[in-house]
Amino acid sequence: MAKINVAICDTDDGYRERLVAYLMEHQAQEMRVHAFSAPEVFAACIDEQRFDTALFGEGFEHVINAALKCGIRGLRLCESPPENAADKSGFCDGGETGCGEVFRYQPVEAIIHEIKAAGGMHAVNAAIVRRGMEVLGVCSPIGHEMQVPFSMVLCARLAERYRVLYINLTARAGFLRVFGIQGDYDLGDIILRLRNQRLEQRTFLKCVYEEGRIRYIPPFANPENIRDFSAEEYAKLLRFLEEETDFETVVFDFGEGICRLADMMSQCTGIYCLTKNGFYYEEQTAYFLDYLKREEGLAERIHLVNLPFSARHIRADTDALRQLEWSEFGDYVRNYMAGGDM
Repeated sequence: MAKINVAICDTDDGYRERLVAYLMEHQAQEMRVHAFSAPEVFAACIDEQRFDTALFGEGFEHVINAALKCGIRGLRLCESPPENAADKSGFCDGGETGCGEVFRYQPVEAIIHEIKAAGGMHAVNAAIVRRGMEVLGVCSPIGHEMQVPFSMVLCARLAERYRVLYINLTARAGFLRVFGIQGDYDLGDIILRLRNQRLEQRTFLKCVYEEGRIRYIPPFANPENIRDFSAEEYAKLLRFLEEETDFETVVFDFGEGICRLADMMSQCTGIYCLTKNGFYYEEQTAYFLDYLKREEGLAERIHLVNLPFSARHIRADTDALRQLEWSEFGDYVRNYMAGGDM
């Protein structure tokens, strides 16, 4: 993945130096960071450096317009939370000015997220030859409690080789809380803009977050919205991902309440169906497989996974994802993938 060129512009030496040091230590593989303490120095080199995005702090207010005219996507550091930060329809993306706002005093990971979104991280590079995007699904007709953990370990494993995006379509999974991860924007923000034909690459990327190697979109904040998410919108979302991002694999966690589930799953190249041993579970699974037969060829793409695990050992006082990855459960998933027909 190509690095993005980022300019950090601020006359506050302490703030600028701490932010730059953090970026160079933790984001060196994804960003080239350039620090500026003097506005005139930044203005003199904006044509040469071809910055993807610039973060403007104290003392750089009068060079923002010049940067925007050169095609640089700007972010203004503000002293208080932007007024429209809670307006989920606005995304605080800068609107007509082209310069978004970022609250200066917030966790640095939140600022990094805004920088990457503005800089077009995961945007399609025209030089990349597109070979198609693989779409994988995970489901459980028995409501297996380890469905989301399975999906996360699956994504972590795939992310070792591919650019992976995880999208959760389950209700009441407590996804953000269980894994202790961020997500101010969610899938509802994307679908709202998709319905209004106003979904753009930059605003989409603001809804994509990172956890280790995994990129994810937080699930609907209101789980009832899953019922309104149509197969047509699902198809539009896939088309957008194919045309406007560089993700090579997308993993969907399918849950209850989804209308026309078989139609959605028919777009998947492979589906992991989680179940358990026992008459009751086996009958539920058989009923579900009969339902999928309405879509020709879909049942043949199902991979039945018998998961003899429970969630009782997941604890809040540890990194839940790493705990899962390097546990007996993680070994099971890795071994399954190594021996499967993925």
